[in-house]
Amino acid sequence: MKLNFNLSTALGAMLVGTTMAVTPLSAQDLEDLRLRLAWIAGGVDAAFFVADEKGYFADAGLDIEIVDGNGSTGTIQAVGNGDFDIGIAGLGALAQARQASGATNLIAVAGLIQKDPTSIISLEGSGIKAPKDIEGKRLGTDAGNFEDGMIKAFAEANGVDMDKVEVVIINGGADRVALLKGDVDFINGWANPDGDKVAAIKPIEPPLLFADYGVNILGSSVIVTKDFLADHGEEMKGFLSAIAKAKIEVDADPEAARDIFIKHRPDADPEAILMQIKTMAKYEHTAATEGKPYGVVAPEDIELTISLLEKYSGMAPGLTPDDIYTDAYLPVED
Repeated sequence: MKLNFNLSTALGAMLVGTTMAVTPLSAQDLEDLRLRLAWIAGGVDAAFFVADEKGYFADAGLDIEIVDGNGSTGTIQAVGNGDFDIGIAGLGALAQARQASGATNLIAVAGLIQKDPTSIISLEGSGIKAPKDIEGKRLGTDAGNFEDGMIKAFAEANGVDMDKVEVVIINGGADRVALLKGDVDFINGWANPDGDKVAAIKPIEPPLLFADYGVNILGSSVIVTKDFLADHGEEMKGFLSAIAKAKIEVDADPEAARDIFIKHRPDADPEAILMQIKTMAKYEHTAATEGKPYGVVAPEDIELTISLLEKYSGMAPGLTPDDIYTDAYLPVED
């Protein structure tokens, strides 16, 4: 329980000479909720820490514990089994979980990263400036990253013959090292921050974003269970309003947002967090949601995500946008 102390009233009592002990005039019981992120906290999560630091969660009657994650799958499981109240996970991953394991009690209530940062990353001079240029080249990728089907979707959508691409499986996250050493010609990773990490060591060609070439899987979203919404609908609205308000401040002053983030996660690299705050902003909207409020997801983008997963990742058919997303808890525009 947190108490709001009315200082002006206390001072007034002192000034009139009263010796009565001053007690808080109002007390607010905050709802304790646990938020699990998709990964270790990064610049993309800055709004959560700003909302906490500035008291926007408290204004909504909430006390939010922010916990790092280790991937969308783990977060989906943790929210689904009740270990966490709110989670941040890929909307595409949520769709797959629903179809694969019957996770029908889970739903997304806001989309935070809607333009997929997945891309083709190559060093400067590789000659890879368009999708067809990867033919005759060596792709370094994790087995799971290759098997999820999205590189195949990218190839098919752009007339690339994958039989002309040599696939080099590199497990353990060493694909960037292999690229820098020249053992492979390109890798399949996020333009930011993966591409930035490579570029900090050697110049790179402009990454080829899958989303710019017809393959966009919706990313980080706010997910909860339907049971949670049934009992905490107003709290959910307050949570989303708080992060929307905080996001405005993050965009207006990235350096201040970085400083707040570092206060909460002092082991993080300040320069890397600032870079992430600034660069990840360009992935918050698709063409269909450009100009719309933070968190709004377009049905056509969900339909594209579903169709891509059904065609290239073997996801069972039959899912609809309403099965995995609702905008009923987002702040209402004035």
